[in-house]
Amino acid sequence: MQNLKIYQKIYDFALYMFPIIDKFPKREKFALSTQIKNVILDLERLTIKANKSRNKKSFLYELDVKLEELRFLLRFSSDRRYLSRKSLAHATEKITEIGKLLGGWIKSLG
Repeated sequence: MQNLKIYQKIYDFALYMFPIIDKFPKREKFALSTQIKNVILDLERLTIKANKSRNKKSFLYELDVKLEELRFLLRFSSDRRYLSRKSLAHATEKITEIGKLLGGWIKSLG
């Protein structure tokens, strides 16, 4: 099932990103780093809601918006030099993969 695969990809992404985010400067602990973590956790929440809901599309579109928020926050973190270019590239790859799974899930609903 594609939706379960996306859940696992987001979970793996969280496992990858949280240790990196934890290394952000202390002054960003309650601002940027918390926002990034919350968006990642929101991705999981929305995936669960979409999987359990009859009206999946609304949650899936919200999930798509959260992916865009995450892209922005990570790019901003990289520009602020809290996130290395290598980590940004790897994270972007993973987000793109999640986005493709999401797009496939949306298309499968018609």
